[in-house]
Amino acid sequence: MIRKICEFSLSLNDVQNPDWVVTTMPADLVNVRPSVLSQDGLLVTTAGNSQQQTSVTAIGATVVVEAATSDAGNQTTRSCHCPQWTLRRPRHWVYRGEGNASIVLALPQEKKIVKLAKIDYKLRRMDSDNQFVAQEVNGGIRTIAETLERLIFSQKILGSLLGAGLVRPCHVFHVDLDEIEEVDRLIDVFRPAHRKHKRLAPVCHVIVCPDCTLLPRPPPLLTQSAEQSVTVSPASPCKPTTQQPPVFCVELKPKQGFLSMGHQHCPFCLNQFLKRKHGKIQLLSQYCPLDLFSGSRMRMLKAIIALTRTPQNNLRIFQDGNLVFAEECQSNLMPVLQQWFQLDDANDRTLLLKHFCTLVMDALTMEICDGVDVDQTVDDIREAKESQEDWNRLIKEERNDHSLPCLPPQIRKTGPAIAASLPSRSVLCRLLRVQSLGDVDFGRLYDAYDALVCRFRDGSVPYDTMRWTHPHTGTVDWLLSQEKTTNQTMDDVRLVQRYRISSTTRDCSIMIAFQRLANDSAKDATEFSFAGSEHLPILRDLSGQRYKCHASVVDLDPKPVTCVEKHRRRNQAMNEAFWLSNSSSSHSLTNRLPPKV
Repeated sequence: MIRKICEFSLSLNDVQNPDWVVTTMPADLVNVRPSVLSQDGLLVTTAGNSQQQTSVTAIGATVVVEAATSDAGNQTTRSCHCPQWTLRRPRHWVYRGEGNASIVLALPQEKKIVKLAKIDYKLRRMDSDNQFVAQEVNGGIRTIAETLERLIFSQKILGSLLGAGLVRPCHVFHVDLDEIEEVDRLIDVFRPAHRKHKRLAPVCHVIVCPDCTLLPRPPPLLTQSAEQSVTVSPASPCKPTTQQPPVFCVELKPKQGFLSMGHQHCPFCLNQFLKRKHGKIQLLSQYCPLDLFSGSRMRMLKAIIALTRTPQNNLRIFQDGNLVFAEECQSNLMPVLQQWFQLDDANDRTLLLKHFCTLVMDALTMEICDGVDVDQTVDDIREAKESQEDWNRLIKEERNDHSLPCLPPQIRKTGPAIAASLPSRSVLCRLLRVQSLGDVDFGRLYDAYDALVCRFRDGSVPYDTMRWTHPHTGTVDWLLSQEKTTNQTMDDVRLVQRYRISSTTRDCSIMIAFQRLANDSAKDATEFSFAGSEHLPILRDLSGQRYKCHASVVDLDPKPVTCVEKHRRRNQAMNEAFWLSNSSSSHSLTNRLPPKV
């Protein structure tokens, strides 16, 4: 018997008075063209005898509604569709960039970004656990149910763990498939060659989020009508008409900030050797995440300076939403910093770097107090201000080609110890605490994963226990609980889920937006953000210039369960690449040494 389950993103008002569309159709007709139904946001699955289920889950302003009834020959379905949306004119979009799972377009006029899912056309597979839930996917294509589950994870799970102020709300919209295909053709010229083995997936829904390269403003009015697009609320009459100073945004992908149990080096530094072996990079990065998360000013400044030297995909700078410094844009950092800080001695490279690194470090360590105006300055830090000799040493310090910047084991700190040296409400400390959920015994983790995979495949344990929408295993309290149970399977589920959460935060990005304030502007100092409910923090650079700033954490898509196996293989490959590189280096050095006498 065929049964249809409908999941959609609605406003809270729609749930109170839903505009249900009731249809009746033969069950065999539903099974004829499931792909067409899925374009409308419908998910077709098999079920048993006639029954009805309805559930409503509210996540912020997003609501997931499931409702279905069926009988022996007919099926009655109540459904609400995702709001219709379009990327066509008059909407103006630009290619922003892409990661492993999605391509990002920016909407400059609306201060939004659009995330479009990618698919590996060679493997015909998207980033999902479709080998465990093959009955719920169509040819490796992610369903709208999976997309909604990913948003629930970022807002419900990570929003609770990191703080709602760091995780911006997102929405799902329906877009016609021909628009997706048109965008796929238009962006091909902008995409890097090493990303082109994946293309836009043929799915008819996109995720729309605030553009975190800009400072937050009152959200636009999102229309729910199927015939209207997203509209932007009119500018407030009290806004000044004069041109505002540019907004500079620093995007940091900090990676894992703790050392795993039983490991001598951090994964980022080891992965450098594997990337070089595969020809993805030419130079080893001088950056080490353990420095950035250390809480030590000198080590944190060293880490930020290292990122300016070898940004790879770990440092990007935007100006008014446009990329102006990154590995891929081949631009010089100094002109960007000159325009940012407007120093009298603009040719002093060291001075520009000092302003940039200290301001970024202050933003990463500032206390984030939701709903409270924070006027944080560097006045209380200047007693420990670095000397000119310290800066000269940091800037001139170079990494030996075969060395690792990780600290020696005897002076290394564990994740929780490092977190204790960071301000407890800072973005770095919050991120590190969530990352530390993955500081586990890897032997125990791999055993738990292998046992679960066997149970999924023989059907003794349903994969639904791993879903973030599960009423029991998908709660933060249960995930954080350290209590051992008599049910080994549930203990295995919790261990793997915690590792998945940690893996997501070890691969996310921190976005920090800055905008210069006029020294005599008292009004700007109390600029409101979301609908006037929060104040933006104020930071000062070394010259006393004030900046509004705002930090967000992005790229919070949940890792699939299979990331455990992927990371197991990658860890082995990284270690082999490192030891192979060191062996070659030692052998070459030995051949150059004079013979002993």
